[in-house]
Amino acid sequence: MAKVKIYFDPIGNTMNIWWGDPKNAFSSEEVDASDRNDVIVKDKQGRPISIEIIGLLPRELNVSEKIKTLIKDKKSPFILS
Repeated sequence: MAKVKIYFDPIGNTMNIWWGDPKNAFSSEEVDASDRNDVIVKDKQGRPISIEIIGLLPRELNVSEKIKTLIKDKKSPFILS
């Protein structure tokens, strides 16, 4: 049975699911859907070995959206609190 690896990036709001070896990644293509920006990663033989789900979290839980809100009017470095 193949191992599945899941990587979650709360800042980038993405989740990568690998059922193949990441070292074998050769090409990628966007999912053909008007409402998604997800990416399928393939090996040299064209077999899917991973999917990257983009925009996983809803807006109210999206860390990068919260940071944008906090810094939108800031002109100099500051401490997040």
